[in-house]
Amino acid sequence: MVTYDTASFAAGQSCGTRIASCIARLAASELMQDARWWNRRRRGAMASALMTYSDDLENDADSEPAGRQEDS
Repeated sequence: MVTYDTASFAAGQSCGTRIASCIARLAASELMQDARWWNRRRRGAMASALMTYSDDLENDADSEPAGRQEDS
């Protein structure tokens, strides 16, 4: 069985989380880019939710540094 370095795996997870955060921010900006006046309110609410979600993702990625995780 192949053993993997847990620090490398955790760094990959953090990188994936940051990419997901960037995609959520991009989706939020795309929602508002061509919004008409009649649906700007609903799109704004969804964009706000996406921005909050991306902030949560970034905070989760920053909460546990990749090199400090240890398996017992």
